[in-house]
Amino acid sequence: MSKDELVYKDKKVFDNILEKIKIDWFSKLHILADFDKTLTKAYSKGQIRPSLISVLRSEWYLWEEYSKKAYAEYDYYHKIEIDPNIDFVVKKQEMTNWWTKHLSLLIESWLKKEHLQKVIDSNLIELRDWIKKILKKFEEFDIPLIIISANWLWTNSIEMYLEKEGFLSKNIKVISNEFFWDDKWNAIWYDDRVIHVFNKDETVLKDYPEIFSLIKERKNVLLFWDSLWDVWMIEGFSYDNLLKIWFLNEKKEVLFDEYKNAYDLLFLDDVEALELDNLFF
Repeated sequence: MSKDELVYKDKKVFDNILEKIKIDWFSKLHILADFDKTLTKAYSKGQIRPSLISVLRSEWYLWEEYSKKAYAEYDYYHKIEIDPNIDFVVKKQEMTNWWTKHLSLLIESWLKKEHLQKVIDSNLIELRDWIKKILKKFEEFDIPLIIISANWLWTNSIEMYLEKEGFLSKNIKVISNEFFWDDKWNAIWYDDRVIHVFNKDETVLKDYPEIFSLIKERKNVLLFWDSLWDVWMIEGFSYDNLLKIWFLNEKKEVLFDEYKNAYDLLFLDDVEALELDNLFF
């Protein structure tokens, strides 16, 4: 497996589905996507690129005890998240435990909106180069892009980042974990509709009727994701044509076969050299 490699489960099947999607194309299409390590780079110039929450954790923007506790949580729960031998029901409960525990930790650590701005201004988060081209195409043809993220740092942190980079457009909607804030922009509690890595399916959209109304009649779907278990993102939604497009960012030798069998198109590493916008447009 070399860098800049695309792996199809079945290239002929992929092309056939893509052609069916293109018959209706813009009027019937919507995209569901993750944010961290999917729209953003997992690596750049040989270096691992962080997620939004890992910037907050590693740059010590909050008090010292926050980063220590956050690292301890990560060391314990991430092993469970990526272990293919642990039962899904167990994983889902453990991720619920992790997310609620960490949201509470952020509040206890006096998270403010200014900390989110520091994360955005750190320049440690980078969009994938070819994704930038596709985002412009989605905007041009008014194709709904629904970002469903388990990001701990509030829906607006993603919107703030996209706005800073010049890619926040009206066709993009973000669903993520939400905080309640006081009048000085201190986080004081979180919305109990907690979104973590194992419950990001389209049924959650029904809790957001304004967003769901944009896509309920758009029965052709492209999924962009990086977690092995996000294959269930489409559960609860009646679609006509679906392409599952995934990113294998870590443990390639261990997870390659399982990813290849689960998804229609697999990206290894960041495939930045390829003109992938030509694949879809």
